[in-house]
Amino acid sequence: FVPLEPTSPISQRLALLSESPDSQRIGYPTFLALISLLSDPSRIRQSAPATSLSPLETDVLNTLASGERGAESATPESISNIIDTCYSALQPVPQAEHKPKPRTGLMEVMFQAYNFAIGAVAGGIGAAVVYPIDLVKTRMQNQRAAVVGEMLYKNSIDCFRKVIRNEGILGLYRGLGPQLVGVAPEKAIKLTVNDFVRSRFTNKQTGEIAVAGEMLAGAMAGASQVVFTNPLEIVKIRLQIQGEMLKEAVGSTKAISRSGAITIIKELGLVGLYKGASACLLRDVPFSAIYFTCYSHLKKDVFREGERQLGMLDLLLAGAIAGMPAAYLTTPADVIKTRLQVVAKQGETVYTGLTDAARKIYKEEGFKAFFKGGPARIFRSSPQFGATLMCYELFHRMVPFPGESHELPQERAAHQSRELSSQTALFHAGNALRLLHDSGYKFGAFVPSSK
Repeated sequence: FVPLEPTSPISQRLALLSESPDSQRIGYPTFLALISLLSDPSRIRQSAPATSLSPLETDVLNTLASGERGAESATPESISNIIDTCYSALQPVPQAEHKPKPRTGLMEVMFQAYNFAIGAVAGGIGAAVVYPIDLVKTRMQNQRAAVVGEMLYKNSIDCFRKVIRNEGILGLYRGLGPQLVGVAPEKAIKLTVNDFVRSRFTNKQTGEIAVAGEMLAGAMAGASQVVFTNPLEIVKIRLQIQGEMLKEAVGSTKAISRSGAITIIKELGLVGLYKGASACLLRDVPFSAIYFTCYSHLKKDVFREGERQLGMLDLLLAGAIAGMPAAYLTTPADVIKTRLQVVAKQGETVYTGLTDAARKIYKEEGFKAFFKGGPARIFRSSPQFGATLMCYELFHRMVPFPGESHELPQERAAHQSRELSSQTALFHAGNALRLLHDSGYKFGAFVPSSK
């Protein structure tokens, strides 16, 4: 409890309750009478308080209210004032409110670099886990035939089986190298920008953020990643399609050799690496706006973040579920991007731009073509972002940035409550010891009757 100043009015009034003017000792019965008065002040404010108070409580009340030792009466106003004074003075020690210190410019740069590094590692793990599904998705989207009998793959499962049969297990991971090299900065900048923009739109007092602010943060994160995503995607897609081209070239007079990532980059050049960037923006901006908003609300509204610390399964499910609508609703933009970035084979339609691709796909293959590979995209994006966001948040907990605390408000409140209970328990224990001391060292001992 907050120590009382010896010169304060309440200290001087409490001193009047001592056993004698020369002593600072207050008897335990007097202390109990004071506690009884403070614990139920409604008895004091009645019209006839003397009828509901014990004689000792009445003496204590009159002494405190009048400011005179042994006073026999006090005015109602003075009684009310002294009770209010006691309540305001005898307060528990206030706990310091947890407020993070504002970071300096250098610390802010280091914090964003820390987020970038965590995002890079988490993004690499998420990409490696679902890469075979991504390869199947790309090959399904690249099919141009509208007649089922002319298609190389009937569906995603058929594509998966034929890749293993024709190219082996390693064929499912064709293009993984460039993907891992590019996905680190891609996911890192995406997660870093989202966190940074969200922090600017979050109310510092309440910790709340409007849905519009969440969507804008996600959209800006999606737009920022395109500078890394587009070159990565076009190289990855061409590596993933090579298996088809090599299989179709068997028996033909045209020789086709397998190209590596470096060869493809040299062939494309700087401008070619950003072919289809408009479709990439059309896909990534709405995807991130939908994804991060859904992810945040799933954690808060479904898994009750803030009331408890979310576990691995909670984070994985929140990230995976949020990826489902985000992935499927942006499949048309992903189909257009794939068609623009892949090399058209002989006899296939050539697209000159975003609008031209959308128009020709609809005319030649119908509306359903825009959702080719949609299920595979869900099965790829959903677990990928679930694993990525789970790793991202767990790494933040395991390797926290210096000065950052992940303690929940409820945990801080519980800690403060335990501290207050501990202080109160010690307070009562001290009073019990005082009672034993005042009563004599043989308090409670059996004393045989003398004959």
